[in-house]
Amino acid sequence: MGTKNSFFPFFGRAGFTLLEIIVVLLIIGILLGAIGFSIGTRERQLEAEGERLAALLRLAQQETILTASETAAGFHAEGYRFYQRQGERWLLLTDGILRPRRLDHDFHLELRFPESNDEPAALPFLEHDQDERLLPRIYFFPGGEITPFELRLTADSVERPMILRGNPQGEINIVE
Repeated sequence: MGTKNSFFPFFGRAGFTLLEIIVVLLIIGILLGAIGFSIGTRERQLEAEGERLAALLRLAQQETILTASETAAGFHAEGYRFYQRQGERWLLLTDGILRPRRLDHDFHLELRFPESNDEPAALPFLEHDQDERLLPRIYFFPGGEITPFELRLTADSVERPMILRGNPQGEINIVE
């Protein structure tokens, strides 16, 4: 008798084995999971950055109340930084919790001051970290008052923005 496959010359070669199908489905599942995870991760990162910014603004406010020296948060296209008033000058805080922060490349800030016809403030691009340009600022005063603002934080791949609002009485909230 000839070979085992003499009656069926394509037996075993005409289709995919169960193992091959399972491997392909596993690879597709891993790829879909990675894509879904990365999209969800970006949303969580945006949320974390918004919560961090709100916490830092509240901390700057508390620092101002405790030390009785005015503090400000300045915003630029790539991030934000904090200043403290020393006499007639505003000094950039360069270390500690209120150090300058850069946002991820696809995160964007939009700052609005309700008192100025609700147009977004023009946020400049800084040429280097020690750029001394006057940035649009939120001011914190020793009595707990702040400059009223609305700050919108967005990311290219996330639909829902993080919105922070501050009122003149000093309340800083994340708006859902």
